[in-house]
Amino acid sequence: MARYFLHLRDGTEQILDPEGFEFATIEAVRKAVLVSARDLMTGDIREGVIDLRFRIDVETEAGDIVYTLPFKHAVNIIPDPA
Repeated sequence: MARYFLHLRDGTEQILDPEGFEFATIEAVRKAVLVSARDLMTGDIREGVIDLRFRIDVETEAGDIVYTLPFKHAVNIIPDPA
């Protein structure tokens, strides 16, 4: 199992994951990142905010980014047709 760090960034600020998580596959990492992004967005929605500027960058212990999920890709937005 490899350790990955899930960092929250918006282009100007960042919240770094100091401990990381162990995952068996990159697919498991992607699923966990999607759930994390949606959980973070849910908390914001309760406050009446949807901020799509954020992303989660996944880094290895060596500091290589192996996956990035922009929040706008974590949801499907269905516009009002009117």
